[in-house]
Amino acid sequence: MLFFKRISSGTRIAWCSCEPKVATVIDTNPTLEQIVTANPGAAEVFVRHGLDFCYRGQRSLDEACKEAGIDVRTVAAELSAVRSDSPDERGWSDRPLAEIVDHIIERYHDTLRRDLPLLIALARKVEETHADRPTRPVGLAEQLERIHAAVENHLTKEEGILFPLIRAGRGDTTYVPINLMTREHEDHGESLRRMRALAHDFVAPEDACASWRRLYRSLARLEAEFWRHIHLENYVLFPRALQAAGFISQDSTGTTIRSTR
Repeated sequence: MLFFKRISSGTRIAWCSCEPKVATVIDTNPTLEQIVTANPGAAEVFVRHGLDFCYRGQRSLDEACKEAGIDVRTVAAELSAVRSDSPDERGWSDRPLAEIVDHIIERYHDTLRRDLPLLIALARKVEETHADRPTRPVGLAEQLERIHAAVENHLTKEEGILFPLIRAGRGDTTYVPINLMTREHEDHGESLRRMRALAHDFVAPEDACASWRRLYRSLARLEAEFWRHIHLENYVLFPRALQAAGFISQDSTGTTIRSTR
């Protein structure tokens, strides 16, 4: 059974009201998942603070910050500064499903296919050039190759099977492929965490060369985009496709999910 939480189209989320030198928290009750759904740009803030909004996205902002030992006022202030008026930062919860699919392919799938081979080559270059350095990212190129192979297989299945069904309005046939894609997203998450560990949390040594620094900057950006990609599918595209087909429904709190099959 799949579990999602849906945010209604009329939901308005406010995090804080900021004046010079003062940040006043208004509401920290929305969940991480709801916040990113309403404003995708918030994902970068959460990634920067190590707050998992994909697999532990049902926690409130206040709860997540307490668990991480982070001052919620600091995070709320950063969230308030996130712009949401550009096409890439707008909320997608009310957009047509076909438009969301197009956006996912153009913004995330095409970018992954372009960037991963380049990052593999760059990681191998850094490992080989600095073979005598104990701080080099040993095994990073191999991990990126594994990610590339898994991601390419995943994208092919989405674009060849699942997305055409969603475009055609055949939501009644999407339950099994959505289950599979969601499970694979969990595998991707584990791979990303392994990538980060091998890259020392993307913190290069003080005397690192330009290529080494560029590699870590690029990997940090890849990670942030990957989490946004997974969030958009898990919490927006997939639940809406399943709800349209009657596979899931909401209770009075808006949190329940039930399978009709």
